[in-house]
Amino acid sequence: MDTIQQRIIEIALQIPEYVGYQAKERRRDADRLVRRQLARKYDEQRARLARLQQKAGMEFVDDIEHLDQKLLRLIAQFNTAPRGYAGWFDAAQIGDADLDQLTKFDADLANGVNRLKTALDQLADAFKAKTGVDDAIDACAETLDALNSEFEQRDDFVAQGKKPTVELPSPPRVSPLDALEAKKAPAQEVVALANLKVNDAVSFGGSDYIVAGKMTYSVATGSFWAFLLQDREKHWLRVGPGGELAICQEVIFSVPSPLPESLTYDKQTFTRADADTAKVSVEGAGGVKRGTVDYARYTTDIGSRLWVENFGTETRVMIGETVDASELKLYRR
Repeated sequence: MDTIQQRIIEIALQIPEYVGYQAKERRRDADRLVRRQLARKYDEQRARLARLQQKAGMEFVDDIEHLDQKLLRLIAQFNTAPRGYAGWFDAAQIGDADLDQLTKFDADLANGVNRLKTALDQLADAFKAKTGVDDAIDACAETLDALNSEFEQRDDFVAQGKKPTVELPSPPRVSPLDALEAKKAPAQEVVALANLKVNDAVSFGGSDYIVAGKMTYSVATGSFWAFLLQDREKHWLRVGPGGELAICQEVIFSVPSPLPESLTYDKQTFTRADADTAKVSVEGAGGVKRGTVDYARYTTDIGSRLWVENFGTETRVMIGETVDASELKLYRR
């Protein structure tokens, strides 16, 4: 069995539907599948990390938070396509060597799920034994740093169409001097956005908005949020899942039931990325109310997003675009 066949088998162990990139018309489908399924698997490990954090002593709370931010950054990368990548997948001149390299990246990241699981197993054992916790935390950090580095190389390869000049590096050593450095901006800012409160303010696109409402969605793998931004116009800032950020507006759109795998709106075709039932807490001028919602999130290759939410008594549809955290400014009340 050759190396690439083995790589495909390795990926299929994590993603049973994966068939590779050889069929040109299915390359972007394969990429979306890899991103969506691996984001979900890493989100499961993030939920496990959250459970470990509850067992950690106060002296380790900041360390676990740093691990969570590294993992959140990785999941956010899975959910954000690199610039120009759609054209790369459509290019007729892509050779077998390029596709083999992409398969190698996918296999390394698929295997990374078990690498991270092993590191978290060691951390759980350390907490239970009350010894070796610092070493276990360092091992988790090294694993997450390596995985983020691997994904960044994958994105660079796809966005630029270049082969890496060197083999993927061994997991980098983590220096204790890293404690003096600022936290990674994307993860730090995503966490800050998730902690927005009603009557805080958000600025983007040259306009300032008051946070008039907050919705917290809870599913098995964690939480995500939607914030009602009010000014002369009404927008929604969606934070998550997986650290994804999007600015959306409510639209009138009749959706079929049951929801299909793809929807077309305003000449854009959206593919369903995930769907679930969430517990939801809604906070606004009328106080706090709780309930459940059936939701589906649809995506495009160029960063457009479409949300369908069924609250039982009404169905809402939102459409918008993903944004970078650097485009937003927060003002606490």
